[in-house]
Amino acid sequence: MKSILKFLLPITILTVGISVMGIYLTFYNPLPNYNKDISSENIQNEVTVHRDDYGIPHLFADSKEDLYFAMGYVHAQDRIWQMTLSQMTVEGRFSEFLGDEFLDLDRYLRVLGFQKTAEKIWEALPVEHKRILESYAAGVNTFTSQNSRRLPIEFSLTKMKTITWEPSHSIALIRLMAWEMNTSWWSKAVTGYLYETMTPDDFEQLFQHVPDSALTHEISGTAGNTLIPFLSEEISMRELFESSGGDTGSNAWVADGSVTETGYPLLAGDPHLGMGMPGKWFEVHLNINGQNVSGATLAGSPVIVNGQNDYMAWTLTNVMADDTDFFAEKLHPDSTGFFLSDSLDGEAVYEELAVERSIIKVKDGDEVLNEIRYTENGPIISDIHPEPGLIDQLITMRWTGHEPSNELGVLLGINWAKSFEEYQSLLPDFKVPGMNILYGDISGNIALHVLGDFPQRENPISTRRGWNQDDDWQSSIPFHQLPHVINPDSGWIANANNKVHDDDYPYYITAFWSPSSRYNRIDTLLRGEQSLNTADFKNIQNDIYSNHAQKITGLILPILAQGRNDDQLLTAISYLTNWDFQYATNAAAASILDIFYMKLGENTLQDIFGQEAYSSFIENEYLAVGTLNHLLETSLTEPDTLSDNLLISDDDILNSMKDAVTFLEDSLGTQSYEWRWENLHTVTFKPAIFNKEAGQGDAGTAKQLIVKNILSRGPYPAPGHSMTINKGQYSWEEPFEMTLGASQRRIVDMSDLKSSLSILSTGQSGNPISSHYDDQIELWLNGQYRIFYHHQDEIDRYSNETMTIKPL
Repeated sequence: MKSILKFLLPITILTVGISVMGIYLTFYNPLPNYNKDISSENIQNEVTVHRDDYGIPHLFADSKEDLYFAMGYVHAQDRIWQMTLSQMTVEGRFSEFLGDEFLDLDRYLRVLGFQKTAEKIWEALPVEHKRILESYAAGVNTFTSQNSRRLPIEFSLTKMKTITWEPSHSIALIRLMAWEMNTSWWSKAVTGYLYETMTPDDFEQLFQHVPDSALTHEISGTAGNTLIPFLSEEISMRELFESSGGDTGSNAWVADGSVTETGYPLLAGDPHLGMGMPGKWFEVHLNINGQNVSGATLAGSPVIVNGQNDYMAWTLTNVMADDTDFFAEKLHPDSTGFFLSDSLDGEAVYEELAVERSIIKVKDGDEVLNEIRYTENGPIISDIHPEPGLIDQLITMRWTGHEPSNELGVLLGINWAKSFEEYQSLLPDFKVPGMNILYGDISGNIALHVLGDFPQRENPISTRRGWNQDDDWQSSIPFHQLPHVINPDSGWIANANNKVHDDDYPYYITAFWSPSSRYNRIDTLLRGEQSLNTADFKNIQNDIYSNHAQKITGLILPILAQGRNDDQLLTAISYLTNWDFQYATNAAAASILDIFYMKLGENTLQDIFGQEAYSSFIENEYLAVGTLNHLLETSLTEPDTLSDNLLISDDDILNSMKDAVTFLEDSLGTQSYEWRWENLHTVTFKPAIFNKEAGQGDAGTAKQLIVKNILSRGPYPAPGHSMTINKGQYSWEEPFEMTLGASQRRIVDMSDLKSSLSILSTGQSGNPISSHYDDQIELWLNGQYRIFYHHQDEIDRYSNETMTIKPL
């Protein structure tokens, strides 16, 4: 027995030791050492990096080249896996590293052409901007070369190595973000399909609420059939990257000194993005010889997107711009290599299709030849899902994001600008995506400018004819004629992706603005105030009152009163009658109304559209809400203006409410106090790629456990709704888990630009073992903030770890 023990004991110790070592090397070894000094031949002078209690880096340097080298290094320290995913995305290289199940995704990404556009932009960049990007890339690659054996767990799970960071990747990342903001085309795709499948009268009645809706299609039977599959590909991609939701937007407002407690402007912003893990933003503070700039960056890009410096602060919201058009094309009857480019003079003029060929490498598989065909209008997107029998008609896509422009240069200029005049001089060169930029400065100025390239064209929502020059894009709206507001008499400016101009504005920007619920609530809370302070701005950012809910409840309660003898309806009536329209976690009425609203959509619009079209329609909730609200209100106030096919009857409302109560009883129990919003509406922060893969049946148990317990966080009960300022949007297809929300909340007081208030939805680090991976979630859920210091004295006082980067 003793001899057996003597034999087994060393083996047991060795096995345990190997297991412990494996766990350490896999999980803990990749943690970056924020106190380790490093050296590099890529810098001229020493750079110091202080980190505070939340891992936010404060970089001090003597030159921009050294500063941005250090910025690339710290981005890679904390977000190298996220950055690698960005590289794979902009180049369409998932199959190369993850297998042939990603071939369709790679084909789709290569049609979008982020890297191709970035390389064109790179060639035209000023030397100063090229040097910054080269320094930044050198910083990223220095980190990966020094830490090739200390990479985060995701590299072990995928058996991958890092990809060399090229300067053009930073440009492509900005174009990728621009595409994420570009969702008006979703509405165009769906409405185009519905135009082809509905009667003209029903279509016109249904979409009367859409302004500028020149929804006429001379090309019938093709555009919708092509664009719906194209939209499905986009939705699948966003689900993979945990950035679902077609309503990416933001809230922002700025108040001048006439209405603030300090007599200086206050600015607030909270961009609404997907609930991925880690979050989208990486916060940083930069200092060059005493000049400061700080705010939110995208890991992979050296520019601060939403930020502040020693003179000013700014934040961005999505214009919801319509900057994408689809063109029907005709091929030569005798040669599919030529397309019809002009037919205005009665004579057909054909030009040769451009063809771009590339190789898609496939992990453990054969290389695949990928071809993308182009006309003068852009890539042929119908080749992704070609329709049988339509070889003589193709669909191309034209997007302003395929044209070279230098948003990186604009943002770099804003980062270091010292006056309102200098700031304004930079704005005309910002082209993609269409954005509202809100501004305040220490001199007391406040402003909103609409930025972007907005092509002028007739019938903007229609599928266009590639062979008719009348349908070509004409000139863009001149910058000086874009909407803007400077120092208004009201003392404040706000935007929540709502319409930015009045009905007399002569140009077309979009037909698909956000519903006004969030903006109207901001307007109510700001209007008439004379002593606004940061506490007020905190309360507004976390406000969960819904104007939308108030309106819908007011419309349906008189109808529901017809069913007072029905116990189910009586319960619903009781809750809705006594509701304050706050989407608090304990609000049962919130659950009742939201389920009713979805059931009403299913019971009316789904019957009108059909299942496939309805599923695509509700992916863009702004369009769905606007359409259903219009139909409900019109049915109850002007029923004679609707056809019988569209009319929402009293029975539709009563039955939809019964369906809602039945759903709650089946899912949460018959006791109505269990119907609280928190028992339905939750948020789970999930990792890109891995979450979907772990949910598949062939995923190993170990990987599923790692994804659920190490890479993900949640679920957490979450307040809010898609129509509240504190946004908590979910998919109607898979209710009620949040898909979009405030990725950052930020408040800047121009009376003291040495600090700001900020909170991220997750944490600063992308390493799941780091304490900074999730250390802001609880604060974010509870509407709390961190103080983000930007002054040397406070940084010295509150920094916990310091790294020095020295020249060799």
